[in-house]
Formats: sequence, C-alpha cells, structure tokens
Amino acid sequence: MAAPKVHFMTQIYHPNVKKLSRICLDILKDKWSQALQILTVLLWIQALLSASNPDDPLSMKTHEAQAPETARAWTRIYARNNI
Repeated sequence: MAAPKVHFMTQIYHPNVKKLSRICLDILKDKWSQALQILTVLLWIQALLSASNPDDPLSMKTHEAQAPETARAWTRIYARNNI
C-alpha cells in the first residue's frame, strides 16, 4: 500500500507546501510505512504547520522577511471566502 495523497482544499502559503497545496512531508513519500495511521499523518501535518522545516528544499528562505505578511494576505484572499 502506498502513502496517501494529501493536499489542502484551499490555497495555503507555507514554506513546506507546494503551489498546488501539496505537502512536502517525508512520511508521505519515502518514509511511508503501512503501520502509519491517518491520525499519525494528521499529527505530522499539524506539527509541520506549527514549525516549518527551513532546511526543506521547498523552503522559501529568500522570502523569510515578507513571509508572515504574505501568509496573512493569502488567508484574507483564499481562506476566509471559503468558510
């Protein structure tokens, strides 16, 4: 059994989330184990959103200064209209 395909329904601005809302998380790729449960996957996603991984290849280190404002703007544009 392969890892589940996980993505956000709304557009999200985060250093470890690709443009198409796909999550860059090792347990969803090469570190997947059939022993993992959906609860484990959700906890890992929650942890990633709380504390991003700056060493990830997707990380936007060059845009660190404006990242909080961009995240707020994307929330206003994409998330609030979908509630």
